[in-house]
Amino acid sequence: MTARFGLPPAAWRLAAAGGVIVGAVYALSPLTVWFVLAMMLLVRWAVKGLDGGERRWLLALLIVAIALRVMAIAGLFAVTNHATTPFGVFFGDEEYYIRRSIWMRNLALGLPLHTADMIYMFDATGMTSHLDVLAVLQVLVGVSPYGVHLLGVAFFLAGCVLLHRTVRTGLGALPAFVGLFVLLCLPSQFAWSVSALKEPLFVLLSASSVAMAVQTVRGPGFFRRCIGAAGLVAAAYALESIRAGALGLAAASLLAGVAIAALAMHPRLLVATVMVAPIAAGLALSRPAVQAKMYTGLVAAGGQHWGHVATPGYVYKVMDDRFYPEKSVIADMHLPEMLRYMARALTRYVTAPEPWAAPSRAALGFVPEQILWYVLAAFVPIGLLFALHRDPLIAGLLCGNALVAAVTVALVSGNVGTLIRHRGLALPYLIWLSAVGICECSARLGIAGDSNPAQLH
Repeated sequence: MTARFGLPPAAWRLAAAGGVIVGAVYALSPLTVWFVLAMMLLVRWAVKGLDGGERRWLLALLIVAIALRVMAIAGLFAVTNHATTPFGVFFGDEEYYIRRSIWMRNLALGLPLHTADMIYMFDATGMTSHLDVLAVLQVLVGVSPYGVHLLGVAFFLAGCVLLHRTVRTGLGALPAFVGLFVLLCLPSQFAWSVSALKEPLFVLLSASSVAMAVQTVRGPGFFRRCIGAAGLVAAAYALESIRAGALGLAAASLLAGVAIAALAMHPRLLVATVMVAPIAAGLALSRPAVQAKMYTGLVAAGGQHWGHVATPGYVYKVMDDRFYPEKSVIADMHLPEMLRYMARALTRYVTAPEPWAAPSRAALGFVPEQILWYVLAAFVPIGLLFALHRDPLIAGLLCGNALVAAVTVALVSGNVGTLIRHRGLALPYLIWLSAVGICECSARLGIAGDSNPAQLH
């Protein structure tokens, strides 16, 4: 055997044992095997082209991030009493997603279903293409109530790595690493990354839209720009299928990002815009059609905010008190009330939940992350200025995506838990802008070296 195949018998025995172990694991959880292969490819791609200290630090960060998330999912399996519960979940909404995707799988395979399951499966509430992804996956590998958590981890980490590589090309290695470190270690983002919810897939598609936008503008080459444009359109429509209205938000984010980049690259255009914008806004707002659209939009946003305030849990109010006893009164909102509503909403987006007003011991556990959020928010303006100087396009896209997501969430939120969850839509972009500001300030204070090196040392 040794002479024929060039391998010693010990190597053959080791290979056979490895094959048996992989086969046994695949029989128990096929997604675990595919997840391991996907993570190997992702880590290899993440460190491609890097060397020295940057490669070692990034490799260590990703391995630890993957291991901690796998341990969390394994812990969920270990603490669940499967004698009374089919599967465990981190969040209540996950059970709905997993059960509904299993029903869709059973329907596709022609398996019998209860009539009530058929009704809930086609319910318009919560309908999203994320359910189709989970269902198709379980058609291929079998029912995997814990494996879908691994899928969420893969989506989230892939999105983070994609943003890291995009940011690194324009804003530097150190800010890119700091941003990735914060994003992977932040407790709330860690929680969403191991979930079976649609957030991880949304992060991946949002990151893809940013990367494709950069490729569309810069190429290199006409063919790669066409590929980038096609990928950008596909990512935008995929986002819409996951969350209603995401297509419009993606388009607004792209336009805002490109506009910010153009203004940063052309100071004269910036000065002209500052002078002309108030006049143009005044002329637009003087038209009844524009007034009606803005009024309708703000009233609709106020209605969503009212609905969040009416939900159980820790809530906050940003409209005048007269609107909360009866929702229909919101339609009578006047201009001064609208201005106060928008100002309070944007303020509470940054400040809520206030650490000194924590309503319970459980809420106190979020205080450290909230304080870190305040620090990150404080560095965003500083980081944006430096980022626009380094790479206006990437900085503009980060700012545009964060701005559109923040304004949209701020106007409709009213429940603190929902706010924290939806604040994660803007958080990845804000974190990298903050990282630039933190690195620049550290360099100027002598705490760190140049924040824009080609390598981490």
